[in-house]
Amino acid sequence: MTSSVVNAWESDSSQFHARRRASLSGTEKVHHRVVVLLVDNGEEVAQFVKAIEGQPVELHVCAEPAEALLQVGRLSPDVVILGPGGGLLDPIDFLTVIRADDPQLPVVVGAGADCPDFTVRAHNAGASAVIPRPFRVRELLALVNSLSPTAHQVELRPLAIDLGRLRVDGAVPQMWLDGRQVELPPMEFLLLRFFAERVGALLTRQEVLDGVWGQGASVRSNTLNVHVMRLRKRLGDDDQNPRWIRAVRGLGLQFSVPEPESVTGGGAAPSVGEEFAG
Repeated sequence: MTSSVVNAWESDSSQFHARRRASLSGTEKVHHRVVVLLVDNGEEVAQFVKAIEGQPVELHVCAEPAEALLQVGRLSPDVVILGPGGGLLDPIDFLTVIRADDPQLPVVVGAGADCPDFTVRAHNAGASAVIPRPFRVRELLALVNSLSPTAHQVELRPLAIDLGRLRVDGAVPQMWLDGRQVELPPMEFLLLRFFAERVGALLTRQEVLDGVWGQGASVRSNTLNVHVMRLRKRLGDDDQNPRWIRAVRGLGLQFSVPEPESVTGGGAAPSVGEEFAG
């Protein structure tokens, strides 16, 4: 190689080149992220990509199983996620080819409840795991991380919580309220995540204090009152007649996601957006 090519190779810090350099040198691979190849052509793919933003996952999406065979050789993924969608090559045929070439490569197959035959074929073809669709992102990420040879070197960050009108970031102190991004002070962010993970639950004040500030922390009860009041204001709540964070006398606090004021009628608590349909 010319010196310029050598310098370019050595200075290239992409995951692909890090993996190739480690492989060629015969040394142990150094990973900072899990490399995942998602072989799927469903409409839910975009939702999955959005759901794992900020995670230590290098995600490559391929709609066609036939094209994915080439990508496996080029990318050397840690884990393959295989959907039931077809193309020039049947997904099970793709899995069969992969298993013949690399019996150890983890392949997670997603199968709908209405496709028992596909589930049986996937197991018989050597799938590492067959899980139901729609995928639950949290469980899928945990499974991918556990199957990856880099699991002990990768730390997954908390997922964003999507409650319809309200979306709370997984790690960055910010939220989106009716599509509008709002930055939050750290303690208000932690308080909001604590509430958002427990929509509809009636929480004692001590449970909130322990969950947000930590058990045994020396925190005055008035501190919680102040943070709740500030959080209500950011949510556009009326402190005299709150709809987001409601105080139940003698029992504690209850968090819910109300319908926009322009919509009449009671609002049912939205579900946490951790699934993408399949």
